[in-house]
Amino acid sequence: MSNRRRAPKRVPEAKSAANSERPARLLPIATMAALVLVYGYFLAHPLDLTTGDLGRHLKNGELFVQNRFVAQTNLYSYTFPDQPFVNHHWGSGVIFYLIERAFGFEGLSLASIALSVVTFLIFFAAATKSSSFAVAAPLAVVAIPVLITRYEMRPELFSYLLGGIFLYILRGYQRQKLGLTWLFLLPLLEMIWVNLHIYFFFGIALIGAHLCEAAVAFFADRSQNHFVRLKGLATAGVLAAAAACFNPAGIEGALYPFFIFNEYQFPVIENYSVFAVLNAGYQFFPLPYFLIQFGLLWLSWIYVATRRRADFSLANFLLSVFFSVLAWWFIRNFALFAYFALPLTAANFQSLSWGRRTANFSYAARRATVAAGFAAAVLVLINPDYFFSGGRGAVGLGLKKGNHAAAEFFRSEKLQGPIYNNYDVGGYLIYHLYPQHKVFVDNRPETYPAAFFNDVYFALQTDETQWLKISHQFGFNVIVFNHRDRSSLGEQFIVRRVLDPAWAPVFFDSDILILLKRFGPNQLTIEKNELPKEKILSRAN
Repeated sequence: MSNRRRAPKRVPEAKSAANSERPARLLPIATMAALVLVYGYFLAHPLDLTTGDLGRHLKNGELFVQNRFVAQTNLYSYTFPDQPFVNHHWGSGVIFYLIERAFGFEGLSLASIALSVVTFLIFFAAATKSSSFAVAAPLAVVAIPVLITRYEMRPELFSYLLGGIFLYILRGYQRQKLGLTWLFLLPLLEMIWVNLHIYFFFGIALIGAHLCEAAVAFFADRSQNHFVRLKGLATAGVLAAAAACFNPAGIEGALYPFFIFNEYQFPVIENYSVFAVLNAGYQFFPLPYFLIQFGLLWLSWIYVATRRRADFSLANFLLSVFFSVLAWWFIRNFALFAYFALPLTAANFQSLSWGRRTANFSYAARRATVAAGFAAAVLVLINPDYFFSGGRGAVGLGLKKGNHAAAEFFRSEKLQGPIYNNYDVGGYLIYHLYPQHKVFVDNRPETYPAAFFNDVYFALQTDETQWLKISHQFGFNVIVFNHRDRSSLGEQFIVRRVLDPAWAPVFFDSDILILLKRFGPNQLTIEKNELPKEKILSRAN
């Protein structure tokens, strides 16, 4: 038996290093979790049917599920019931309706947040693969203040999601990480997209940008590899364009994005350009954050042009121009820009020293976390009220408290129309009252003749002579008005109607005012529920 002692067992250096860096590997996970939680928190607002389009989308879904019917005329309105229109988002309404029926409005809220978070993760993954976590994390922080602007449940959420999937697949194909099979998934997705939201043409634009890059590469060296890639993208693009025709309106539906504004005459704030917002002095809180992200995107292109020309991507440049123009043209596209600017900017900054991948994972993880934290602190300091002010609305899930009250009053009193309503509350009335009652107008400007808004809608709010004429023409018995319409026209109109002896206020809450015409079919309700006019005016102001 040997008396020699065994030497202490030595731990391999690689294993020791791995153990020492194990805590650091949790930093990216913690940072990512923090980003998701913050983003989800700022998206958690109660649903409000008295503004926006959700009520109408739910009714669209109900009509399809119960009757297999897709509306192609303006059947919700009695003013122009036969006006044809392209129902470009009917599929979203079906999804919203099925979720609400199965899980209630709380489920609808959670679905909206989940959809947005998944979309964010897809774009973040694309940014990370284009550069590194150290680059993507602070850029994601910069994107969040722009993204949280669009927190309502809208069909455009599907466009964001599908746009991210298209970009991820095209990027993978571009880097030869994904094969041709993945590329031919895009036409199938396009067939779904065209029935969910009018931004379906973005899918074709994304393919087109990568097709242009592939064409330039092929004509530069005429290699077989580039020819195969060009052929694959061209085929996918043609099939996607054909897939866009698989909608209830066919080719007309596929071309509709180019014609939607022909009859679009209502001045919706979200359709203002950046220059229009600046000239009007309108306080739009996300604007400074959009300008920061916009500046970073184009600073990254200056960096590529002056320092890293080898990193230039024609597809990325075309997409940068495309989404920048859309955002400056319509502020409603800020969130769309924010999603795409994240991976586009990251790709350009991939070669920066702080973004390079390194064997020292601990150092890289700490660097990414510090950069993200610093970016968050700066953004909050720019305008703390944007994040923490009560002006952003309550935090919560499900339907806003008391949101059904006005409709329940209308039904319980068995009020008789015709109804005069303002633009914002149209979707609410459609959801609660159709088909028993139709609306005067709703928030789809494209479904009414252009002259209707100028010659009728705005005329009766500004000119008492026109009000008397149009009121007599349609025989209004009920006015349902969302008094949160703070335009000067809406406020003045409401004051005049409340003071008008021909009308009696009978219902008033934080959102909706209902007035009834005296000595008409609703006289009994007036006798039971008339409210003091002074109280209405004081609370409205």
